[in-house]
Amino acid sequence: MITTLPPKEWEFVRKTPLFNGLTEDVVQALLQEARVIECERGRILFIRDEPAERFYIVLEGWVKVFRDSPDGKQIVVGVMKPYEIFAQAAMFSGGSYPVTAEVVSEARVLEVPANAFIAKLQEDIGLALKMLSSMSQHLIQMVQHLEQIQWRSTSHRLGNFLLDLADPTTSGNAILHLPYDKSLIAARLGMQPESLSRAFADLRKSGVKSAGSKVEIENLNVLRDYCNEGSEKNY
Repeated sequence: MITTLPPKEWEFVRKTPLFNGLTEDVVQALLQEARVIECERGRILFIRDEPAERFYIVLEGWVKVFRDSPDGKQIVVGVMKPYEIFAQAAMFSGGSYPVTAEVVSEARVLEVPANAFIAKLQEDIGLALKMLSSMSQHLIQMVQHLEQIQWRSTSHRLGNFLLDLADPTTSGNAILHLPYDKSLIAARLGMQPESLSRAFADLRKSGVKSAGSKVEIENLNVLRDYCNEGSEKNY
């Protein structure tokens, strides 16, 4: 096990889509040169067009992945949450990063260098095929996220985002704190900031109240039922 990684975090890393189904010894070998990085808000992990020499797993906090458009606007491709993996596709291609990655809250990330990781895969074709299967599953999850953005209403998208922040094993009242700026939340959910404000207003009928970064949910199960109804209508 990576000596700086607590046992609980190690188990979460092992269960990420990239490593799902692999033995502990194999994952250990693949991550033999990985290291944990403590990051302050605003830290740049890599810049677009840099050589893709490493990929990352978020352990704590949030990381924004974005591109700058020719007219100077920032296009948010995604906001990575704990135990999500990013930049692995660019690393496997041997090219450069197509995006820039910036930490948007205090965070801890696992940095995985490419050389040792790819060398291990080249030694074992069976392992490489398992890794390919895991990456395919990850791609399916990304497509599902895009489908949600395209077909679900703004209030249902926001409701699901809030539920992801809550403890899935609890019901009843919950008080949440938004992990980053509302403008970035809007970008992650594929909407404009003013649409996010309207979505919060729409969720009031489901017992959601917001003030700044604080969000109070009167009953999580009521919000879950509302979001499930949205899923049935759109799929």
